[in-house]
Amino acid sequence: MEINYSLDHYIKVFDNILPKNVLENFLRICKESKKFKNAGIIGKKDLHTINKKIRSTFTWAPKNMDVKSLTEVHWTNLLINAFTKNIVNYQSALDIEGIFSVNDIQILKYIAGGHYKIHTDHAATIPRTYSCIFLVNDDYEGGDLIFKFPGYEDNFKIEKCKNRMIIWPSNFLYPHSVLPVIKGERYSVVAWAL
Repeated sequence: MEINYSLDHYIKVFDNILPKNVLENFLRICKESKKFKNAGIIGKKDLHTINKKIRSTFTWAPKNMDVKSLTEVHWTNLLINAFTKNIVNYQSALDIEGIFSVNDIQILKYIAGGHYKIHTDHAATIPRTYSCIFLVNDDYEGGDLIFKFPGYEDNFKIEKCKNRMIIWPSNFLYPHSVLPVIKGERYSVVAWAL
C-alpha cells in the first residue's frame, strides 16, 4: 500500500467561522482594544523575549478566568469554541482520533511593517500538537501566511480571506512566517492545542 501525501495535505482551511455580524463586532472589539502589547518569542532564557527583527506585532491574550470583563470572557469562550470545533473538523478530515485541549489563544495586531520571521510552533518548553490561525479581516496589503517546507524550493502561500481558519501540525515540518504588512492593519487570532 503506497501513501503519497505532500506536506500541504495536512494544512486545512475552514471558512465562514463566525456569523457575519459576530465577526464585525469582534473586529470592532479588536480595533478598540487598549490591551495589545509587544509580542514576544520563545527565548533561551525566558518565554517572552521581545525581538522585533524576528517578530514585530502586538498581542493580547484574552482570558476567560480571573478577569473582570464579561465581554472578554464571552469573546474568549466563543473563540475557544470555534477553535475546538474546527480542530475536531480537522481531525475528521484527516481521519485522526485523539483528545486535545486548546491551551493558548492570542489576538494579534500587525500594523504596517509588522511581520513574523520563519519559525515553528512546537518547542521543548511549550509542546504543541496543532497550530491554528483565524483571519479576522482581509482589508490590508501584505501580511501573507507562508509555509516553507523542508527540502522544497517554493513557498506555500495561504490566500487571505476574512473569517478563515487555517490548522496544521505544530511540528518541525511546518515552518511558517507572516510576511510584512505593507498597508492597513492585519487582525488574526492564533491558538495552539496539545
